[in-house]
Amino acid sequence: MNKRLIQLFDKIQKGDTSHIKEVYSILYNDIKAIAAYQINLINTGETVTPTVLANECYLKLIMSKNIPSQNRRHFMQYLSKSMRSFLLDTIRAKNAIKRNGLKVDSSMSQFIGFDDIDVRFMDIDRMINLVDKVDPILAEILQYKLIFNLTYIEIGDLLKKSDRQVQRLWKHAKTLLLALLNSDDTKKE
Repeated sequence: MNKRLIQLFDKIQKGDTSHIKEVYSILYNDIKAIAAYQINLINTGETVTPTVLANECYLKLIMSKNIPSQNRRHFMQYLSKSMRSFLLDTIRAKNAIKRNGLKVDSSMSQFIGFDDIDVRFMDIDRMINLVDKVDPILAEILQYKLIFNLTYIEIGDLLKKSDRQVQRLWKHAKTLLLALLNSDDTKKE
């Protein structure tokens, strides 16, 4: 990790939150790329751009009383949840308008993955939260793969694990997620 980032996270952790802007600016290109990836995965029916999503995350970050300051991993995990929250709020707002009878694009946002299984983005969010209750590390890996589209090597760097370990954990996370989705489907029937 960038030495400057380590120094900034140390200062923030000691209570000097004035450096959060610099951390964000150092990681801005990565954050914006992740935002673009997310927007391409889901169609909210709104004009959300990567810049808007990255800026919304920044606003939420600076307004937060608990600024993630332990390390880059903690910071990225916070941003993952922030992006997911913003996109879900956008989808919910769209659905609220639809329920009030206004004309809105009728296609539901879909998150496609897991060997051709279609899953609504809102379901992914709910399932990641359920996985988090069972195993927070698996939930974190799901966020890194599904929200940030990080490689196994990148996730390994964040988690201080080898890419082979991350691949095994990804398989466990995917299996748990699919099991939760299947059990959730049987409850609806």
